[in-house]
Amino acid sequence: MNVKKTAAQVLVRAGAPPAVADLLRVLGRHDNPGLRVALVEALRAILGDAYAATVLAAAEHCETDRSRALLAQALDGALPARSILALSDQASPVAPALLALVACGRVRLSSGTREELAPALGRHGIAPPAGPSPAPAPDNATDFDVASLAAGRWNPAVALRVAERPEPPHADRLRELRPLLSDWLRLADSAPRAARGAVLRFTLRLCPAPWTDGELASYARSARVLLDALTGGAREDRPGLVPVLEAVAPLLTPAAAAAVVASVRALPPAAAHTPDRPTLTLLRRCGAVLVRADLDRALAVAGLGADPWRARTEVLREAFAVPSLSPGGWRTALEAAARTPAALADFRRRDLRDRRDVGDLPDPDHLRDLRGVRDEDAPGSRERLSALIDVYSGAAPEVRGPLLDWMTSLQPLDAPPWTIGESAAVPRPAPGRGGVPRRVHADDLDQPRSAALRDRLLTMLDSPAPDRRNAAARALLGWPEPGIRLAVLRAALRGRTTVDVGADLARIMTTLDPAELRADEVPPENVLRVASRLAPPDLVPLLPLLSHWWEHGPPAVHQAAEVELRRVPVDVLAHGLGACLDAGAPGFVGLIAGRAVLRTPALTRACRRLRAEEHDGLADRILLVDGPLRGPEAVRRDAAALASLRDRARASAPASSRRPTRQELSDLARTGPPDGIRRVLTRLVEEHRGPDPDPVVRELIGELLHHAKPGVRLHAHRTSRAVLDRRSHLLHTQVLLHDPQPDVVRMAVRSLSRAAWEPAIPALVGLLDHARPEVRRTAADGLARLGTPAVPALRRAADHARPDRRTRYTEVLGRIAADTGTGTDIA
Repeated sequence: MNVKKTAAQVLVRAGAPPAVADLLRVLGRHDNPGLRVALVEALRAILGDAYAATVLAAAEHCETDRSRALLAQALDGALPARSILALSDQASPVAPALLALVACGRVRLSSGTREELAPALGRHGIAPPAGPSPAPAPDNATDFDVASLAAGRWNPAVALRVAERPEPPHADRLRELRPLLSDWLRLADSAPRAARGAVLRFTLRLCPAPWTDGELASYARSARVLLDALTGGAREDRPGLVPVLEAVAPLLTPAAAAAVVASVRALPPAAAHTPDRPTLTLLRRCGAVLVRADLDRALAVAGLGADPWRARTEVLREAFAVPSLSPGGWRTALEAAARTPAALADFRRRDLRDRRDVGDLPDPDHLRDLRGVRDEDAPGSRERLSALIDVYSGAAPEVRGPLLDWMTSLQPLDAPPWTIGESAAVPRPAPGRGGVPRRVHADDLDQPRSAALRDRLLTMLDSPAPDRRNAAARALLGWPEPGIRLAVLRAALRGRTTVDVGADLARIMTTLDPAELRADEVPPENVLRVASRLAPPDLVPLLPLLSHWWEHGPPAVHQAAEVELRRVPVDVLAHGLGACLDAGAPGFVGLIAGRAVLRTPALTRACRRLRAEEHDGLADRILLVDGPLRGPEAVRRDAAALASLRDRARASAPASSRRPTRQELSDLARTGPPDGIRRVLTRLVEEHRGPDPDPVVRELIGELLHHAKPGVRLHAHRTSRAVLDRRSHLLHTQVLLHDPQPDVVRMAVRSLSRAAWEPAIPALVGLLDHARPEVRRTAADGLARLGTPAVPALRRAADHARPDRRTRYTEVLGRIAADTGTGTDIA
């Protein structure tokens, strides 16, 4: 019985249509509960939605009542009441058995009640049940499918069937599928376009927040799938997708984050009666700078919710990062004015005049009268902004636009709080002095960073005045944008500025094209001046350029290049000058003379050449050392290290001398990486003694024949040939006829045909309909090699084949007839 259960469990993962007849035959003979569960699971995995119809047809053709009843029991939860009534009306032979099983409660209905079957029960003389009808059975198909997936037997077809069910499994069953999140996301990417939305919707349902780090990493790897569903999927899926994208945004690459921002901003406007979610948090976490259009879209989405007043307020507080403050009577006056645009504009003008704050004045001429003096009793910009947010939801629709304009003038989106003028003490003219506060001018260089200021500073880099070029370079040194830093560096290299660029900016020079550094408009002196800011290891990319200027430059350039060359690590310098030394240029020896340098074949040849050319003085100045310099205590440290290693080896020898058991090797093969599995199989072959293998080894090989890696499957097949008997090995070879790799299938066909293994003939005939031509040719050759035993199966397949594919079978029959010389009639 254990062998039968194991075989049924294997068929759950590797079952094929040819096994259905045998599974039904065993299901109609045995009443062992464990075996029946495995058989039903295998049949559901193979048949899918055709399970109930196939089992019902088999039950109707049974010869004994016992077999018919056993097959009918397998329809538990698979048939509704109306289907059983139809079977009774059609006088189906399985109807009495089904009605009796439903009456006693051994077969549950997928829908309907037992009371609906009362007329059919009366016609067959079956007493109706006395108790109330039990609730309809849960969808056992889903339960079996979920159990199969949760047990680690991932099957995309089964998973797709579960995802497309009208009702999802119970929450407890969903928790069992959560560890398979990566598989579900891959299925959502590879499923047919019509089913992708259902699969992704099911995936989000089985893995809700909070998420672990591993789950977030899986979502990040499938960010493209989530983004495609957000932009091209159903609108009702957006509220579930946006929180996931918000959580994985910190894990995205800059390019992926930019794609998310572009896709979110390209979404169509929100529609009424459709759930949606504001995307301000998602945009910020992806590194986007919010603009007015983003805020308008978020407010439109918030206005369609169940509580638009509170939702709009939350969106505005998130956008401007302002807590709820109480500005007192100012808010009351604002509420009264926020009824019409004209009243609000008048209130804003009076507020600007009474407040005497220059921060919001649109007309710079008013600065002349106000002098920047602020009324301490008036509310600050934070209090006014909080009041504007509170009033926004209750204001008239035509007033909300001016209110937003006022908010953005107080606090631009995604800019630091504009409160410096409020918190800093405003200097006042001292008595008897003529000093006045500094006035703000449009061309000041200490303004907050903006696109206008950037363009103005880049234009100043090309100014004819040297002081303006240097001022622009000093202002741009702190800007982080790569394009701006490169413009400052190029200005320094061309001699247009004399500002010290610093080590960070100097490192960018090592990434430039050497042709640009050798251009006529770039003096070598400027390059060497910038190179002097680099650390010695950073000079290595400039070594060819420095050696060229040292050899061919004028005296000033030659001297500056020699200073930089001597800063390069001597071993790197000797390697870089190896070609020059091999070419017989003794002048380069002075750069490494007197410095301990690692002995290399090139330096050894250079010393020999110098002595041959009677330059003994130069050769003596090259100090070659054999490996790193070591102190007198190095020998003692080496001896101590070797002794420690020997002691550690002796201490671990008893533990390592114990050989692992077969069970330990089997567990390692089931959970280890592919290389570890193959080592375990090799060791099993080496330790094999005798013709009767361990059942653990037989079971392990059967499982590894379904491994995801082709190399592991082939190694397991070779191991079965070495440790199993001929029949078991050929049965394992027959499993490989359904392998996804065409080359593996062809190998299995050749092995079975050469062994004249007749049980494989039905499977070989089925391969004549394979999608790959090379597999069909190999199967035809194998059947021709098998000869006469394959004729019945070929004739049966030819009779049931489509007309356009019948020649595949008749050609093989003709080859067999020609080889045997029997003139077999294939018509």
